[in-house]
Amino acid sequence: MKRILISTILASVLSVSSLSAFDEQKKGFLLSYGAGASFIDTKVKTGKVGTDGSTFGLATSFKVGYGFTNQFALYYMNDISWFESENDPYGHTHSSGFSGISGSYYITESSPIYVTAGVGIGTFSNFSELKVETGESYLLGAGYEFSPHVQVEATYHSNTIEEKNVDLSTDALKITVNYMLY
Repeated sequence: MKRILISTILASVLSVSSLSAFDEQKKGFLLSYGAGASFIDTKVKTGKVGTDGSTFGLATSFKVGYGFTNQFALYYMNDISWFESENDPYGHTHSSGFSGISGSYYITESSPIYVTAGVGIGTFSNFSELKVETGESYLLGAGYEFSPHVQVEATYHSNTIEEKNVDLSTDALKITVNYMLY
């Protein structure tokens, strides 16, 4: 009985919510994912010793949120650059990420050009140690929707992480191709 009740409620919610979702309008629920390339600049300072490094890597992007109009959307965004640091003698995989609240604004309702900005938590991970360090982050970018649902987006995010005796900053420039459901 309980299973039937939960199934009925779930089916009702999904059918009602689908009336305004995925209707080819940017207004309403949105979901986006993408991948591309990133250029990452890392600065690490331990005490008085510092190391700098730059490298290329894989970029991934995920967004889930709501379009208040066909011009403006607000969403949670997770934007990560995956790379091998040239300063790591073991060649471990690292990530530098942005996780926070972002918004996009299209120049006009019918314009394919938009700008995006966000603030949130910056992350830096070294997967060999399974350690994630967090700090402050911001993101700026612009994009072009060259066909419905398909976008090319260039973003820049900057992280500042201060842990005990370590100051870490990463800057990442990413170009991704995103598919957005709306």
